[in-house]
Amino acid sequence: MTRLLLIILILFAYILYAAFKHKATWRQLTVLQLVGVLLTFIAVTGSGAIILYYGVRSLVALIDNGFIRIIIQFVTAIIVVIVGTVVFNKAVHKITNGILPMERKRK
Repeated sequence: MTRLLLIILILFAYILYAAFKHKATWRQLTVLQLVGVLLTFIAVTGSGAIILYYGVRSLVALIDNGFIRIIIQFVTAIIVVIVGTVVFNKAVHKITNGILPMERKRK
């Protein structure tokens, strides 16, 4: 339970950090767009967590080798993060009419 609480606390701290860092961008969005972005974030994060917790757990239960289990967990986590990021960015781009996600400044 403490681990879950810590993860939720870190996630909340990151949301606050992003909100304060990009205040000007958030002000360009309507309330409906903000709610859409928040709900999309919650949906993508929640579905990723469910896939990682239940999907990987049932998948590695079939494997006896501990090393292979760790490899499968790691690869699955990377895939879930990449797919979640792509889905979130596409959905947010559509919701905000291109305001989000912001382009990174390249040096």
